[in-house]
Amino acid sequence: MVLTDVAPILVCPVCRMPLNFEQATLRCERGHAFDVAKEGYVNLLRKKLPGDTKEMVVARRAFFDQGYYEPVSDLLNRLLRVHLPDTIEGPLRILDAGCGEGYYLGRLQQSLSNDYGYMQGVGIDISKDAIRLAARRYPGSSFLVANLKEALPLVEQALTGMVNVFAPRNVAEYARVLQPGAPLLIIIPGSHHLEELRHSLHLLNIEENKQQHVIEQFAGTFDLLALHTLTYKLELEQGEIEQLVVMTPNYWHQSTESQARLAELADFTTTVDFVCLVFQRKLSVSE
Repeated sequence: MVLTDVAPILVCPVCRMPLNFEQATLRCERGHAFDVAKEGYVNLLRKKLPGDTKEMVVARRAFFDQGYYEPVSDLLNRLLRVHLPDTIEGPLRILDAGCGEGYYLGRLQQSLSNDYGYMQGVGIDISKDAIRLAARRYPGSSFLVANLKEALPLVEQALTGMVNVFAPRNVAEYARVLQPGAPLLIIIPGSHHLEELRHSLHLLNIEENKQQHVIEQFAGTFDLLALHTLTYKLELEQGEIEQLVVMTPNYWHQSTESQARLAELADFTTTVDFVCLVFQRKLSVSE
């Protein structure tokens, strides 16, 4: 069980004491216990919180399986390899913060394991449905149901690197769990992301000045090393268009009009536009 490999870096979400394995259960010395699911993941949420639904994560899995976002994954893999420290003390541990159904972490683990021999991949997401799907397909990684907006269930400086793709950002916690000098790769939508589809279906707008906002968010504890953009066209059929809409937050905001329009789209070409911000945890931080 790969969770045994990462157990030394896990802490109880209730009391912050170390977690240890006891008969397929993670337990701290104060008696807080979290059972390992049959798929191999652990739910560390203290209360049930809303996340992506089963319908959303199944649509995302189907869309990713067709390779449409493979260039994004390839970019992540290449940039993380370039920016990892030359000397790595201890295991190579990479967190996908907001891992969803595991696509990016699964491909990242395969890529880096080829270069480094072994990588301990950790995926965290608030959606139990997403984590269950991830654990089933990628048994070589460790998956946890947890809230990125709260204190992460990890010890300080536990990680060699981190990726964060279209997911919530918790600056203080990311700085706490990353080793000094460790890379953090954040992918956000560019201003032209899905612009044709957004216009046609009246989908959610991209946050104005999002790139600058993220850079300013991380300025105190991270250095911005590089910025990369990735833009290309997707030619989609009706079923794939529906998957793309359902797998995003637009799922929660579809009007009757947009649903009707979606059903009428037999095929469609739209732009995907990604920005990858490469940050590095500062070697020292003035509190």
